[in-house]
Amino acid sequence: MRINNNIPALNTHRVLNINANSLGKTLERLSSGKNINRAADNAAGLAISEKMTAQVRGLRTASRNSLDGISLVQTAEGALNEMSQILQRIRELAVQSTNGVYNEEDRGAMQNEVTQLIDELESISNRTEFNGIYLLNGNTTTKGNDSLTDGLKDIVASITLSGGMNDKYEYNGVKYASAVIDFSNLVTNADIMELKDQGMHYTCCTCTKAYSIRFVDKDPDTSLLNNYNPIMEVDIRGINNGEELVKKINETAYGKEYTYIPSLNYNSIPIRGNEGLPNGIPDSATSFVNHFSQISVDGSTLYIYDNRSNYASETWPSLGNRGAFKPTVYGDEEAEASKALLVDIQIGSNEGQKMTIEIPNVNTQHLEIGDQLSVMTPEKANLAIVQSDNAMQKVLRTRSSLGAYQNRLEHTIANVDNTAENLQAAVSRIADVDMALEMSEFVKLNILQQAGTSMLSHANQLPQTVLQLLQP
Repeated sequence: MRINNNIPALNTHRVLNINANSLGKTLERLSSGKNINRAADNAAGLAISEKMTAQVRGLRTASRNSLDGISLVQTAEGALNEMSQILQRIRELAVQSTNGVYNEEDRGAMQNEVTQLIDELESISNRTEFNGIYLLNGNTTTKGNDSLTDGLKDIVASITLSGGMNDKYEYNGVKYASAVIDFSNLVTNADIMELKDQGMHYTCCTCTKAYSIRFVDKDPDTSLLNNYNPIMEVDIRGINNGEELVKKINETAYGKEYTYIPSLNYNSIPIRGNEGLPNGIPDSATSFVNHFSQISVDGSTLYIYDNRSNYASETWPSLGNRGAFKPTVYGDEEAEASKALLVDIQIGSNEGQKMTIEIPNVNTQHLEIGDQLSVMTPEKANLAIVQSDNAMQKVLRTRSSLGAYQNRLEHTIANVDNTAENLQAAVSRIADVDMALEMSEFVKLNILQQAGTSMLSHANQLPQTVLQLLQP
């Protein structure tokens, strides 16, 4: 018997501490509902569950991303639906104008409505946005088109606005199909330099071959004067006003200051070497004026015209854009028209798991239904019917693709939500506590703690038996 070291009491105390620690962990699990509250509880389980939790949270976010994508698509599709209705009305007016019972005044009223409807088409294209992203003009950051067309229109005093050739140019009382650009408001070199990289192009009245003029501040690249769709670069360095500019354009085309003399021979192609004669061009002329299209200047006004006078009274542009004029360089204009908005939607929880929504440019330039559309004559109205039909087909194709995007996103959401649910169940099996089992463990440990406390009390009383040996 010993009194300095009560071994039974020490043993009971040790076991009681073990039970107390276990009871504390059980209470922690019961109060938090988690089986793993710190890494020491289950190091491997913690690593697995946290990794799976990251996947689950990523999938939940991807689901919300997909819903945002659907909202974007629905916004664009709603605007396109209104554009479809406008095009239907334009076509309706064009069909009405082909009826011979209407006079010029009646058709003028129809044209007024068509003009306003076209303006609204352009407005819808330029102002439809989702969270600051402009959806229908191919531009992700700025409002409206940043096309070269608008740039040139803002710089020059006036320009042919019909989109095609008219009969403005006249030589010796004979009119010719022509485009007109007035550079009179350019009065300083700084004004001229704003034309840098701007330009224009036109096609002859019998083909779609494009002839482009581009303004540059360097030595012109003559290799661009190819046999098809040539580009004539004009060096604008040192030019101080519009009159000097058109003179420079003319000299660049013909190799020197020259006035082209058209002929009444309707099928005559310019003859090189017949300088000063009808249809003649100097030997110094570039290939840019080898065709029926020629250049003439009047002060600060530039005329680009077809030297066959029998085409002056025709309606331009015709189908295929023959006889068309646009204030853009041909290649630049085509790139602008085909520009599309690309929006990446993150539809998964990992890197690279995305889909791209592509919304093509559907402004009036892309739809080819701008200022050139007219219902002022039955002939023009028939052309307007074809133009509006083509425009509607482009809008409908875009709407169809947007509908496909929305259907895909809805399936994506269903799949992502299902995957997240199954992953969450797996995480729960690892990280969440089984309350029934843990409660049974709590009851057991609670009883053991009470029993241990009672036994410790009895063990502490054991040394008192020594007192019996000390009594006399």
